[in-house]
Amino acid sequence: GSTANPSRLSFALNNKAEGIKGLIEGDFMGKGANMSTDQRGNFRLRHAYFIKEFSQEGSSYTPWLLIGQTSNLGTFGSYTINTIGTPNGETAGTRIPQVAFGVKFDAGSIKLNPQIAAEDLFKTQITQYSGFDGYRSTMPGLGVRLPIEFNTGLGAPANFYADFQWQNLKLTKIAYNIDSSNQNSYEFGGGFELPVYFISLKADTHYAKGFTGYDALDNNTQPPSYYLNGTSIEKVSATAWDTEMKIDFNKLAQVPFTLAGGYTQIVFGNLGSLSSSSTAYARKASSTYVNVVYNLTKSATLGLEYERNKAYYIGANNDSSDGRVSNQVLFVGTYKF
Repeated sequence: GSTANPSRLSFALNNKAEGIKGLIEGDFMGKGANMSTDQRGNFRLRHAYFIKEFSQEGSSYTPWLLIGQTSNLGTFGSYTINTIGTPNGETAGTRIPQVAFGVKFDAGSIKLNPQIAAEDLFKTQITQYSGFDGYRSTMPGLGVRLPIEFNTGLGAPANFYADFQWQNLKLTKIAYNIDSSNQNSYEFGGGFELPVYFISLKADTHYAKGFTGYDALDNNTQPPSYYLNGTSIEKVSATAWDTEMKIDFNKLAQVPFTLAGGYTQIVFGNLGSLSSSSTAYARKASSTYVNVVYNLTKSATLGLEYERNKAYYIGANNDSSDGRVSNQVLFVGTYKF
């Protein structure tokens, strides 16, 4: 297949006099009735936010305030060029409304940027709540992130982060006298990126409970965040991690291309009675990829990527030890202006 739906329209804001910057961005990956047949995807809002920085001349710290929609505080990215379906376990697509506050500290060789946000994390819990009559979230959810940047003397600065996120949910099952039962979903994780001259290494991991929509899987195969096991409310867990490497040959030999590869995986736990369900749910999913990107100009690139994906399913008609494999090759051209 082929598509131009990931094409993005961005409007950057930068008012230096008032210390305000921001971004409004959209693409055509919104669901449309004919998207699978004639590529008529609806326009979709990706980012829409502004940041006010309260900087003072000569100060080593800068408080800032963000209002709008952008990536949640637990997001970790990837070196993949697949903008249509990110590898299993990645959270790059989770952009949500939020109000965030942070402070940038510049200590020379070390830079800190602790931040806290009131977030709408409901979409990360997915809309499948097996066996319940109703569900709703309470606002706001909470996100905390601590990024650290430090010089290593090995090229570009290294980056490390840790994060925690939480959202309250209320579930109802009338037949079992469960009325707006309070349930708490949470996630915590961390990661790093270490550039060593022309090589960049990165790894990320997170653990979540009640947040199965947090990772990049199809909603049709994703286990529900919560389900009923008899009259007991059960919460599905998820453990995800990735490890990746990128080689920049422009830094090595002034040749304008990069080579990257990586492996990412997610495993769901506490599946209990879902194992005998008539619906097939993913128990484990992984993705291995390798790509090469050639820079035609400063603004135009060509990329070629191979991905091998594997998933193990539970359900009455599935063998949980028998994995299903898919392979895909992507050829991607991008132009940014």
